[in-house]
Amino acid sequence: MIKPSLMQIQIRQAHSINLIKFAKLHGYILENGGRRALHAKQSGGLYFFKDSNKYYHFSTDTHGGPIDFVMQFWNMNFKEAIAFLLESEIPRFTPLLHSPQTAGQLTLPDKASNYRRVAWYLVHVRGIDSEIMSQLMHDKKLYQQSKTGNCVFIGYDPDGIPKYCSMRGCNPNRPFKQDRIHSDKSYPFLIPGSNNSSRVYVCESPIDAMSHATLTKLNGLDWRADHRISLGCLSDNALERFLSQHTIHEIIFCLDNDYNATYRDGSPAPNWGQEAAFKFAHTYDELGYQTSIQTPLNKDFNIDLVSMRQAPLKAKSPIHEEDCDYEL
Repeated sequence: MIKPSLMQIQIRQAHSINLIKFAKLHGYILENGGRRALHAKQSGGLYFFKDSNKYYHFSTDTHGGPIDFVMQFWNMNFKEAIAFLLESEIPRFTPLLHSPQTAGQLTLPDKASNYRRVAWYLVHVRGIDSEIMSQLMHDKKLYQQSKTGNCVFIGYDPDGIPKYCSMRGCNPNRPFKQDRIHSDKSYPFLIPGSNNSSRVYVCESPIDAMSHATLTKLNGLDWRADHRISLGCLSDNALERFLSQHTIHEIIFCLDNDYNATYRDGSPAPNWGQEAAFKFAHTYDELGYQTSIQTPLNKDFNIDLVSMRQAPLKAKSPIHEEDCDYEL
């Protein structure tokens, strides 16, 4: 039997480092990213998989284990990455045992008796047009979670069965964002356009899509004319599914403008949203679609919207949560 070399032993040891714990130790803020993954905030679509000890980064289309991760995000070569990992006091990875729960169906959070907090937050904090918000509530794509008061955004399959559920906190001072367990991001949150529309605007989040629709209305145009979807990240899985179910000729990418993005060490990072928009625009152009990019002036279209509304809102008396009454 051939005895493994020291390098082979070190490679195995480095591969066995728990990647999720390693990422947390180095400052990544992780949130629920689906049944088997954790999503790193403000990372250009970076996901860590619980049962395989691997990662995938949508913006750069890179993936792999701990060594690949360090090589990509710390700009190290193979040997440097191994040495860096082995110097870290991180527990080894233990594969998760699959349970019946991992293949469960999406269950939606309980609804509140009224939607007062969500109405206050979306209209008076986020600047969303009340007509757009009310229409989404009527279509059961938006409601308020009981007890917590979170915004709940829903994406459906063609049979009207909920498949995607994203929750967003309504306290501006305590940000909260999480996908419901068993939520499938390939089913987009959809603000539908007219039946004869062949154009779709592609945003990152439900609030971005609602903000883009609001800006369209404020500019004197019909926000109902064209479709808007949110990806829930920087993967185009939701777009692929949407295109398979609708006749679309034109795709306009309205992704974030991450011009101030940085790595965990503070060094400048790529503009993840715009790089993804450029990559998607090129890909779908080659597939025969007419593509273009709309870039927000600020980080995203909601910040653009809030900035536009800021002056007139300051001139008025503040609106409080108890003044908003959306009972269903």
